[in-house]
Amino acid sequence: MVLEHRKHVVTANIPVAIALAKRGSAVINPVAGVVLAEEPKPFLDNMIGLVSPYAGIHNLDLSPDSLSMVDGAQQIWGQLTPHDDSSFDSVPRHDRGSSAVRAYQSEAEIANAYYIYIHPYLPLLPPPVAPQHEDHHTVIRPFDEASQAKKSHFAYWPTSSLTLALSAMLVLIPTAEDTFPIAETSLALRRSYAQLFAQAALTAVETETDDLSPASSTNMFEAESCRAHGLHPQVPTQLHPVMALVVLSIYEYCQRGNISRMRARGNQAITTAMDISLHRLDSTATDYSEAQRRAWWMTIWVSYLSSNLHISPPIVSMDDPRITTPYPKFGVCLEPWSIMMKAQGALFESHKIVQNIERVDETTILPDFGTRIRNLDSNLVSLIGEADHHILATFDEEPEASIAQNMWMISRMFIHAARIRLHRFRAFMDIPLFLDKYCDLAAINTADFPHQTSPPKWVTDCDVSFPFTEQESSIICLKSSLVITTIYRNLPYPNLLTSPPSSRSTAYPKTIPYFACSGIQTCYALLMLLHRLRASIATGRFEDCYHLFNNPTPASEIADAERLREELRHGVEILGRSLKSDVIFEGVGGMGQEVEGAYLAAFPNSFEI
Repeated sequence: MVLEHRKHVVTANIPVAIALAKRGSAVINPVAGVVLAEEPKPFLDNMIGLVSPYAGIHNLDLSPDSLSMVDGAQQIWGQLTPHDDSSFDSVPRHDRGSSAVRAYQSEAEIANAYYIYIHPYLPLLPPPVAPQHEDHHTVIRPFDEASQAKKSHFAYWPTSSLTLALSAMLVLIPTAEDTFPIAETSLALRRSYAQLFAQAALTAVETETDDLSPASSTNMFEAESCRAHGLHPQVPTQLHPVMALVVLSIYEYCQRGNISRMRARGNQAITTAMDISLHRLDSTATDYSEAQRRAWWMTIWVSYLSSNLHISPPIVSMDDPRITTPYPKFGVCLEPWSIMMKAQGALFESHKIVQNIERVDETTILPDFGTRIRNLDSNLVSLIGEADHHILATFDEEPEASIAQNMWMISRMFIHAARIRLHRFRAFMDIPLFLDKYCDLAAINTADFPHQTSPPKWVTDCDVSFPFTEQESSIICLKSSLVITTIYRNLPYPNLLTSPPSSRSTAYPKTIPYFACSGIQTCYALLMLLHRLRASIATGRFEDCYHLFNNPTPASEIADAERLREELRHGVEILGRSLKSDVIFEGVGGMGQEVEGAYLAAFPNSFEI
């Protein structure tokens, strides 16, 4: 039995397995030092795919045969999931004629739909100047199975790069007329029209950018002709290519799963914005200043978002001395713009320091890593305190009060995700992990993997170089994971302006899921903690999990363990449901499947989340 368990660990992660074996334990167990015969093997198998920075991201621009080693980590779930995915795919096969996509008849209708579905999570435009109304889309149906997405299918075609980019996102949202919105034919239809809009938007960006003259950038926002476009009277057409690239960056991640293109679109947005001096604005207020400020700072924000996903530094730092542009304003008592930027910066620093630790070799000296980790954690704690202030604030009934609250919550999520990222490998060192370069399943299954005889330095030196104990890091991961779970539960659905909350269709996405990686990493932490807790319960060694309980005693330990188990289970359920609602975004939609697979492996008597 011991050998079989060791074999399982080696298959999951050979370096960590070797490190555990060298601890001299006769048996391997992450908590109690014993092997649990009743511990289901699929439980750990289904969590391996959750830990890679690319976990759950499906790149639509790569065929399975062309995947590189890193891309293979992105597709790892399809190889590992042992359970039946029928709960996700239980939609009847039907002809393409029953599918439908949404279309709009004017720039104003596109703008109205943007404020309903996109603006709450991607506030690019200033607040609307006209009252919002119910979404007035029309329905486009293909003529037959072989029908291709064509511009001629639309009675109205967007006139700018920005409305084309927004249309690429909006067309992904299923219509009420589509009976089976997650059927493959429906997904494929929306995918083809979204790509049609996205490609047209990129072409329009090139044309519009060619018309921008750096020499005239000083006066380009003063012309009255800037008001001519119908999208928003306070958004000059000169800003459209910058904003379009920001939207396309999010599109490339959420829908296409292409992080490289996401980063390329974001970098192009930065370059275009700087070409028209959006980074050098002063505090002078004009009709266009709010739009200009949002264009700049949302571009910076998305640039950092792509850097965190790509694990590479942004091309322009948010503290670059050339930047003089003030933050935009939501018009609320507690503006979130500063914390939005700090959260992205903190997440990047967390990724960077963990990446540095994982890349050390036997010749590397780690004299200052402990200090750097301690300082970063202290900074994260300060940011958590700053981000928590909005919980006590009462936002007035301003037009964008709910938007400001959303961005506060998302910023809190990113900060806690950064802390989980910093502490995760220390907290779960004794569980098989796929961290960065160790996340390639195919390489582990090759014939030469048994010859890897020494663990990486970050495994053997963790007790010396990491200034937190395993228990301390576990507590931090638990607390931050529960905060993120609460945030996910509180994020609002789109306000459709017609239906009461209880009757909202599940066909609509809850969010624009650019923060889905935070959710899946949180699920990983919760499931790892659940694994430890189950080991303690099965062996009766509750004291091994006392650090996770609240003031435990021998008399209360069983109740404490049961309470924590239900709390962890409930957290995974909340995150899993939210991630499953993102299934219409194919780039990240698979994350819901991954979490559900791990959940069903942990709770085999359940049918679905």
